[in-house]
Amino acid sequence: MIKYFRKIRYNLMDKNKTGKYLKYAIGEIILVVIGILIALQVNNWNTKRKSDNDALKLMSRILVESEQNQEELKIRIQVVNSLLNSAENLIILFNDEYTNNNIRTVDSLIYDLLYTPRFNYKSSTLDEALSSGIVSLIQSDSLRDQLYQVPNAFNNVLFFEKLILDDYKNNLMPYLYDNISLRQIDGTFAAIKNRLGKSNLSKVDNRIVLSDVKFEGMVDNKMYDFNSVLESYDAFSKLNTSNISLLENEIKELNKN
Repeated sequence: MIKYFRKIRYNLMDKNKTGKYLKYAIGEIILVVIGILIALQVNNWNTKRKSDNDALKLMSRILVESEQNQEELKIRIQVVNSLLNSAENLIILFNDEYTNNNIRTVDSLIYDLLYTPRFNYKSSTLDEALSSGIVSLIQSDSLRDQLYQVPNAFNNVLFFEKLILDDYKNNLMPYLYDNISLRQIDGTFAAIKNRLGKSNLSKVDNRIVLSDVKFEGMVDNKMYDFNSVLESYDAFSKLNTSNISLLENEIKELNKN
């Protein structure tokens, strides 16, 4: 084809048809420009298609993680709500006439205080996307902005979970070791209760701590910390729910194309 066009140019020059040659040359340039534009358009289309496909895969993986986190949050919220209720039920039992309370009930409520909540957060895909910058494949500005907020929301959860863990290790457990029989409680409620068995020591009345203002303060602090964790779970859940909705919408739009 190129040889054919070249032959035409030579013939026009040989016959001294300058006007026709110029018109032909301009037409040939226009054809070349059109060809280049078409090639660029095809390349842009291919690039966009690949980018959209990569974005679709990324958002699908983040969506799976987000849905798993939402299910985990539902469980954690139920558990911590139950713990908060136990702490509330325990704190109303404090009085000088502690022997009026049921021993098994008191042991059960104290046992619930030993739980330290932990949100099993899944984030490998999102962490990689944020650290590598491939989150930029996502076209939605609002979705990208909210995905960048997720690590801070999780750090807030970690902060309050750590408060409970630190209080458990530094305050609650040392106090309980000195003032109650943990074996009496674990021998009734722990998963290994059959292996622990009953203590051969003189029976300890764990209800005595219900007359101690120090332990009352610990239970009070537990209620505050459990409530703080619940608030951090709720904030994370709201952000995560919004992200799930945005991800589903973006995936739906890309699948239309």
